[in-house]
Amino acid sequence: MCMRSSEEGCVLREQQEALKSQVGEIDKRLTVVETDVGKLRSETQDGFKQGAEAMKLLNVSLTNLAHDFGARMNNFDRRIVAEKEKWGDVLRKVVLWTAIVVLSGAAVAMGVTIYQNMFVR
Repeated sequence: MCMRSSEEGCVLREQQEALKSQVGEIDKRLTVVETDVGKLRSETQDGFKQGAEAMKLLNVSLTNLAHDFGARMNNFDRRIVAEKEKWGDVLRKVVLWTAIVVLSGAAVAMGVTIYQNMFVR
């Protein structure tokens, strides 16, 4: 039996007691949630720091790879230029010898023609 003046007062008192216990539990639960959110935030920050460090290492690796690729391409270009120079020298010799042979053949033909015109008739 309720000692209040009315039945509604008794119900209101019970509701207030229930509300107080829920509010007390909410404070505990909110403290737990705040702690968990703090841990989550610190873990996230640590993750971003680790990600930033990984990105730095990746950037260094890519820079090294780019330098290595550039050096290899420069070596490749140098070899191609050297090979072109060798082929150019070979082509010059071939053209020179071809010109010598053609001019020699023309000189021989001219000599034969002159000999035939001057002495054979």
